[in-house]
Amino acid sequence: MNDKMLFLFDVDGTLIDTETHQIPLSTITALQQLHKQGHLLGISTGRSLPSLKNGGFASLIDWDFFLCNNGQAIFNKKQEILHLACIPQASVEKCMQVAHAQQNPILIIHGEGEYLTAAPNELVYQALDFFKELVPEVKPYDGQPVIMMIAYGPLQYDYASYHEIDGIHIIPGLSTYADIVLKDYHKYKGIQYLLKHLQMDSYIAFGDSLNDVEMLTHAAIGIAMGNAHEDVKAIADYVTTKVSEDGILQALTSLHFL
Repeated sequence: MNDKMLFLFDVDGTLIDTETHQIPLSTITALQQLHKQGHLLGISTGRSLPSLKNGGFASLIDWDFFLCNNGQAIFNKKQEILHLACIPQASVEKCMQVAHAQQNPILIIHGEGEYLTAAPNELVYQALDFFKELVPEVKPYDGQPVIMMIAYGPLQYDYASYHEIDGIHIIPGLSTYADIVLKDYHKYKGIQYLLKHLQMDSYIAFGDSLNDVEMLTHAAIGIAMGNAHEDVKAIADYVTTKVSEDGILQALTSLHFL
């Protein structure tokens, strides 16, 4: 297949093995081969751009696009902002009130960085260890536009108090955290913007988590990793092997992209 196509990849559980925190060499090689064929490659993740930089993912290959914060922030290959969709300020303030009542900080993510609204506690440290990230700076919220927030709670926590807040959607993570995103917004909405920007009408996507469902559902080919959530596998067009079993290379080879 030699026609230029857009390939989008989730990060945690897709590019990187969340147990070993390693990216298989086969994945890097496969991505490089796709690029040499002239295809466009992008990251599509719940992570912020600073998180991608800190984790070394932004420099993994010469990415063409970064769809961050579940599609609410899109950057070109020079890491210049193409698109932002922000959470209403009233919703941000109500989330902070809930977090404060639970004696938890909240992570504020804006266009140029991120910070904690209070000193980190054990829940924050556990989530940071999951992502292998450093502790963000701590400072009070100053009313600036917010793309996304991260709330903290015990494993399997339901985040019920946050669900009552208008204007947001809660996506529990794989550790002691949950993404707080703009209501009715998801990765595919960001992808729609990117497709219009590129004057393209389709894409190929790889993912593993519940925040990948819309992205995979609307893809020309939606590929779930072997370690994916069972609900994600159920809607995928193709289920490959696990990250640790060269899943990305296996799918690209089996589907004749490489």
